[in-house]
Amino acid sequence: MSRPGERPRGPRWLRGVRIAVLVALVAVGAGMLLPPGWIGMGRIGAETLAVRVAAGDPGTVVVDVRTGFEYRRGHIRGAVSIPLHTLPFRLGALAGVRDRELVLICLSGHRSRLAGLVLHAAGFPHVTNLDGGMAAWRGRGLPEVGAPGLARERV
Repeated sequence: MSRPGERPRGPRWLRGVRIAVLVALVAVGAGMLLPPGWIGMGRIGAETLAVRVAAGDPGTVVVDVRTGFEYRRGHIRGAVSIPLHTLPFRLGALAGVRDRELVLICLSGHRSRLAGLVLHAAGFPHVTNLDGGMAAWRGRGLPEVGAPGLARERV
């Protein structure tokens, strides 16, 4: 309950969403004002990542930052789902892989770039973005797992 004259704060989860939105807005601003490689985020092509995934490369961790619904519609085998809006609160889930290369994916590459900014700010040194995201992956006909019969996203 709010006291007279106080602004209501709302539920706890809403405060977390506000923080996530603020982090994303700051990241967007920084990404627009600075050159693409300023944080040292690497880029990887879909074919190169497909070879690593097929080989089971232990030094590469694929992190899908799309929504859970998008992830269920189709994702790269072995990808970990951490939606962008939850990333600031789930950094602990990636603590054990801090020294591995984190390959970030979304549908087109924009959200994964924002996720890279968040991870870099949190001290993750090896962050890579999948060029073109899942759209590029699918455009090359590369394998994915997901619920059959669900419509795919379009860019």
